[in-house]
Amino acid sequence: MTTQWDSVVIGSGLAGLTYALRASEYGKVCVLTKAQIADSNTSWAQGGIAAAVGESDSWELHEKDTLIAGAGLCDPDAVRQLVMNAPDAILWLQSIGTQFDGHDLDQLTLGREGGHSRHRIVHFADRTGWEIERAVTEAVRNSPNITVFEEAFVSSLLMSGDRCVGARANIAELGERDFLGSATLVATGGCGMVYTHTTNPRVATADGIGLADRVGAEIEGMEFMQFHPTVLVHPQMRGFLITEACRGAGGTLRNHRGKRFMNFYDDRLELAPRDIVSRSIEREMERLDTWCVYLDIAHLAPELIKEEFPTIWERLRSIGIEIEKEWIPVAPAQHYSCGGIKTDLNGQTNIPGLYASGEVACTGVHGANRLASNSLLEAMVFSKQAAEAAQSEPAPSPADEPSPTPSLRESDAIRIRHSLQHCMTHGAGVFRSDKGLMKAQEQIVSLEREVATLPEAPFSAYAQEAVNMLAAARHVVASAIERKDNVGLHYNVDSVAE
Repeated sequence: MTTQWDSVVIGSGLAGLTYALRASEYGKVCVLTKAQIADSNTSWAQGGIAAAVGESDSWELHEKDTLIAGAGLCDPDAVRQLVMNAPDAILWLQSIGTQFDGHDLDQLTLGREGGHSRHRIVHFADRTGWEIERAVTEAVRNSPNITVFEEAFVSSLLMSGDRCVGARANIAELGERDFLGSATLVATGGCGMVYTHTTNPRVATADGIGLADRVGAEIEGMEFMQFHPTVLVHPQMRGFLITEACRGAGGTLRNHRGKRFMNFYDDRLELAPRDIVSRSIEREMERLDTWCVYLDIAHLAPELIKEEFPTIWERLRSIGIEIEKEWIPVAPAQHYSCGGIKTDLNGQTNIPGLYASGEVACTGVHGANRLASNSLLEAMVFSKQAAEAAQSEPAPSPADEPSPTPSLRESDAIRIRHSLQHCMTHGAGVFRSDKGLMKAQEQIVSLEREVATLPEAPFSAYAQEAVNMLAAARHVVASAIERKDNVGLHYNVDSVAE
């Protein structure tokens, strides 16, 4: 069965839903999401959105901080487009019902995070992502021009010659369906499940990278994998992120001896950019042969902790950690991919008719390292640009039959995923080496060859996720091997020291 739309959106995070809402002003939009509409990285974002709306702030300062964090590899035009549109993005979110701490734009309560020279993080306690997803989801549900298909796993992008004309999806209880569109937006989020330890939800399986890779879209910057420095280390709650805003509010990092250590690694202490803090923590853990360090916010006023970080307060209390009295055991974990499908300032890829936005895209904003809280902003700004640019796309031609994607037995997919996660965690983590990267590359090539020889099996989203994860991992490792200098998030111990 085939249906036709003005725009086809793959993914239901902030990037996908912003595009859907903007594009719905011009025509009919369908949103394909492999889980439920609210299952995305957006919902997990604790910190907030960076925007120069404070009295002592300016877009020029926001621009400068972003360029510094990106270590010389940002696209200056993309950064300027991002920061100059930040206040309008906040106003747009408020117009569709998003709540932030504070009220009018000039009265918002602003936090501060690593790498920022001013307080400019617009937030809703430590549930900012959840609140944004709630508001945009409600707006999408209320739009007569948007149709959402949940539990719709996109297995292929549809092509007509060299042009993308839509997507093929397997929908729960309905089977395979083709969705043709003048424009197709990939907004599938990140690839955290490629690693053993990640802050990402289970849906972050690099599906967009796999889809784009199979039709020849340019993918770049994948070596720049951001590890969040403060992720809870506890067997009952793996992958739970402790927002950077805790350090912005005065939290300190301590080792197992109770000593602060960031002064030995960077003058900015706990508010250094995330790559610096993550590497510092890893070095401290190695120096003392320990499995974590500690985040101390116990010296802050208990009422402030409970008011500003209610989610963290409640979740950690549920496992017996009283953060107003005890230190929080933390260590780095994979958090965000700064690379992805290469786009221009309008979110357009090198494939006509194909757009990308959000974490799956490489817009040039982040360069070698993402400045904290720029990601939700990037999703909104570039999705808006893409929705406007897409109006010039012609009606789709009939699609060619896509090449089949390998379909594995789930038992094989389980083994392949675990092997991949192990080799990526050890070979392409916070610290890398020539030997580790080459070994990881050999393992990925071997796994992809194995996939090509395995017997065909009935469709399984879980199994096809494994194929997409392999594609993303291949790009991460190949880009890391190719890069010979240590810059931003990429650190190879065999290269010249930074």
